[in-house]
Amino acid sequence: MITHQDMVDLYGPDNVVTLAHQEVDRLGVAPQDAEVLANVGLPCISAPFFTTRIHGGPEFLRVIDVTTRDATKHREVIVGGPPGDSGMRFSLSAYERFVTLMDLGGTKPRGEVVNNNLVEFVEFLYRIEMFTQGVAADPAVKEARFDDLQRALTGIDPFSFELPENWWAMALRQLGGDDPVI
Repeated sequence: MITHQDMVDLYGPDNVVTLAHQEVDRLGVAPQDAEVLANVGLPCISAPFFTTRIHGGPEFLRVIDVTTRDATKHREVIVGGPPGDSGMRFSLSAYERFVTLMDLGGTKPRGEVVNNNLVEFVEFLYRIEMFTQGVAADPAVKEARFDDLQRALTGIDPFSFELPENWWAMALRQLGGDDPVI
């Protein structure tokens, strides 16, 4: 698992947000996700796919409680969004632990599970940032590092790559230069 020091070393001390334990308790998330939010942190920006500095609503750390038609309670916590896209949000399911990408545009919001839990989501962001910084330092290593990145992420969460239309599958094609638009 990624540590807070790993995050600070990669993103810088001013680009990692952690929450006070009281704030995490207010969110009502599972203990493993609380650990990530309080002790590991989220990157404020992990270009090109994630930021906590979202504009418009719902805002970062907004808790959304809903009761479904079958009277099941469900809680989502907004943890960020894709940079520059005010109509999409990443949310953490407090009870099921999934990280979902929500498309808030149109008449009916839609969502897609992008990772099984927040630990995997942060691991994806971390590894993509390592790739991005490594390629920026030495563009000649892009192809080899991309293959390594793709293998590593598929090993962490194969579900995220089952279909070519899955968010991370499309994101990696864009990162690798095979898919210019997500």
